[in-house]
Amino acid sequence: MDIKSWAVALGALGTFATTIWAVIHGYHSDTWQADQDRQGMEKYIMEQVKADNELLRKERESDQAQFAKDLNELKDKKDAMEQELNQQIALKVSENEALRKRNAALERENQAYRERYGEL
Repeated sequence: MDIKSWAVALGALGTFATTIWAVIHGYHSDTWQADQDRQGMEKYIMEQVKADNELLRKERESDQAQFAKDLNELKDKKDAMEQELNQQIALKVSENEALRKRNAALERENQAYRERYGEL
């Protein structure tokens, strides 16, 4: 073989090696890029989930605060109504007692009238 043949064979071998290297490098580059894309997407998803969770937590805390406020208002209204009803009950009890006394007095007066004038 002469030098020309060796040069062509060596050039073909170099081209073949370069082609193999390019294929391997392209594969690894694509794999690396896919991994970077996946990591970027995972990071984005995690940030979105965290942001959504934070928003939901703040809304839940706001709702809890509103419910607590409403509950306290209802308790205050219930206590006021209970106090008013207790006052009304006490008034009715005292009115009932006064009526019982008046009724007893009228019964005594009626009995005295019957004793004095007899049954009608």
